[in-house]
Amino acid sequence: MISLIDTHAHLDLPQFDADRNALLERSLAAGVHATLVIGYDPERWRATALLCAARPEIVRVAGLHPNSATQWSSAVQAGLEAEVARGDVVAIGEIGLDYYRSHADPALQRTAFAAQLRLAREARLPIVIHQRQAEADILTMLEALAPLHGVLHCFSGDAVFAERCVALGLHLGIGGVATYPKSDALRDAIAAAPIERLLLETDAPFLAPLSRRGQPNEPAYMIETLDIIANVRRVGRDEVGRVTTANALDLFGAQLETALAAGLAYA
Repeated sequence: MISLIDTHAHLDLPQFDADRNALLERSLAAGVHATLVIGYDPERWRATALLCAARPEIVRVAGLHPNSATQWSSAVQAGLEAEVARGDVVAIGEIGLDYYRSHADPALQRTAFAAQLRLAREARLPIVIHQRQAEADILTMLEALAPLHGVLHCFSGDAVFAERCVALGLHLGIGGVATYPKSDALRDAIAAAPIERLLLETDAPFLAPLSRRGQPNEPAYMIETLDIIANVRRVGRDEVGRVTTANALDLFGAQLETALAAGLAYA
């Protein structure tokens, strides 16, 4: 039986309130037996904690998204440190740099990113990185800290960028963008990267795969991304599932393993 892990989803968002339990049942039926939910600001830290308490196949990640960097303060940092101290946060994220939108000044984004990188290192937790149109600055900041333990979420770069990220110690999070017609460079990167560094993700409710484009994304739809990886690497879908699941467990640790076991028991 195929057993997958969605390493990046936002199932705590209000748009799922009316259908969340049914969505989670669809996920389990599709073979997605564990999911990481990403709390990207203080409000979402609370929401993800409640969701994880209710559903044992879900674990959580906490951090401050670069688009929310205007919120960064000593109080927010202390709040994030308190979330980590709870013991149920498996990674710091999603953190990083986003120069595509103008939600936060780039200098402020870099300040928040650097502080959270330090926290992850002190807590010995992996990092979940958001990057959009900031490749040069991301690499500059990360190279100073290599080797790293984490994932470049929603990887959409080319083979050269992928190689540099892998060299830093990062995994590549592959989602629905890999299924889009104009993603040839990304598919080339997926074919060239070590399979031991690939993770499956959805970013639900965002970035649904091609056959569902325009609809809210959900973990069950991740099978389409799995098939794209299998096709471009010319290996069986079961092999991609087995390896990406092992990769996720290796990166995120024992709490995710416990969540996967719970999901398998549900299924």
